[in-house]
Amino acid sequence: MNQPDAHLANNLKAIREDRNLSLDKLSELTGVSKSMLRQIEIGQSNPTIATIWKIANGLRIPFTALLRERSPNVTVRPFKQDAPLLGETEGYRLYPLNAFDPERSFETYYVELDPGTALDAEPHQGNAEEHVFVLSGQIEITVAGEPFSVSQENFISFQANCHHRYQNVGDEMAVAFMLISYGA
Repeated sequence: MNQPDAHLANNLKAIREDRNLSLDKLSELTGVSKSMLRQIEIGQSNPTIATIWKIANGLRIPFTALLRERSPNVTVRPFKQDAPLLGETEGYRLYPLNAFDPERSFETYYVELDPGTALDAEPHQGNAEEHVFVLSGQIEITVAGEPFSVSQENFISFQANCHHRYQNVGDEMAVAFMLISYGA
């Protein structure tokens, strides 16, 4: 089984070295401590989603650019093949399905939220748009302070450069696909 963390160490170090950044400068850009960045690069840390977002935002790259693995032209695999990325609180699981590729400029995730679970998401850098397709359950998505109820077989699209929150307001696990597109 491939783990997103297994690729994170190599990708972060390669990106940092390609840009000629010291760990000090990377820490300054991302707001993540130099010691944490070093632990991530040597594979001795399992960072949270929030930490990975800080790094991605600081480097001005898509989230999955840090997690991707080079893949063949055709891929068939289960949604949950990789270990999930976990939120700050239990009950939220995010499974990356494809890594960002500049030629297609989007990334997709399979998402599970347990009843009552909420996740606050950081604003994305640049011209990012989120599209959330709810397969089962009911998710309240708050965008810039305004709540929207999205139920099974419905979707929502919004500019993701502002604070947004996902909350399962139903009695059953909510399942969704999330597509994040990056415009020019």
